[in-house]
Amino acid sequence: MKKLEVRCPSCSNRGYIEVSEEEVEKAARGVFAVNVLEGVSCEHSFVAYLDKNFTVRDTFIADFQLELPDVVPEQAIGPDDTQLLDLIDVNLIKLNISASLLTHIIRALLFKKKNFLIFNQSYMGENIYTFIEYLTLNSFKANILVISGEQYDTYNIKDSIILDGNKIIKDDDDILNPKTLGIERSLVRKFLAEYEPKPSLIYLQNGLQKAYELSKTIIDIINNLKKKEKVYSKNVIDEIARIHNVKIQLPYLDFLYEIVENYFEVKVPKSSNVSNFLSTL
Repeated sequence: MKKLEVRCPSCSNRGYIEVSEEEVEKAARGVFAVNVLEGVSCEHSFVAYLDKNFTVRDTFIADFQLELPDVVPEQAIGPDDTQLLDLIDVNLIKLNISASLLTHIIRALLFKKKNFLIFNQSYMGENIYTFIEYLTLNSFKANILVISGEQYDTYNIKDSIILDGNKIIKDDDDILNPKTLGIERSLVRKFLAEYEPKPSLIYLQNGLQKAYELSKTIIDIINNLKKKEKVYSKNVIDEIARIHNVKIQLPYLDFLYEIVENYFEVKVPKSSNVSNFLSTL
């Protein structure tokens, strides 16, 4: 067993965990996740990601209480697109894109933001582009540019998000506020927790595609409202269950509302918070 120091990503308190060398070796091609429970370093629980050298690559707050819907999209991926899977080195992606960075990339994508990723490893560019191309099949359009640190000053960065590893260089609208990233973190946590490369990638692609499909259903609901009519959470949840045969929870519905308003730029005429809450009881 190895004893490693970890730091809570929420409060920065430090603590120690013990990990099995044998278990880490099994995950040598990717990252090994350790669930750090409350009381180890502080009152928070979080996930620590280790590489094969027992280096803590990232620590990541994950809300284990959030329930994600079953991610089975309705539009199947064609054979030509499926071939993209063979071009993606998922383990290389997991080793070089941390949980925090991937969460931020997804958030920027869902908010339709131009995203600059600073990578000084030139070989990562094409890998990232192919990875994002597969993730967004049948769903969102990504606006991502991988640049080196030297190229940073040569691009128009207005209204953009700039990320350098776990560092947020530019986020003027505060869309990467950690308090707002619950669903994105849960998606990324499950992606990293799946040991087999292809199933983990398929899961994440399915998750984004399903969010896209459900968001478009909400837009249809809004377009069918009468003048000055509001949407109620229970009605939307019931309609999504009827159309897609999937049950969603309120936090996930709020996540979909954000996509509708920020990616599709459709205002959600929500009823008051009290009315929305009462409608779900």
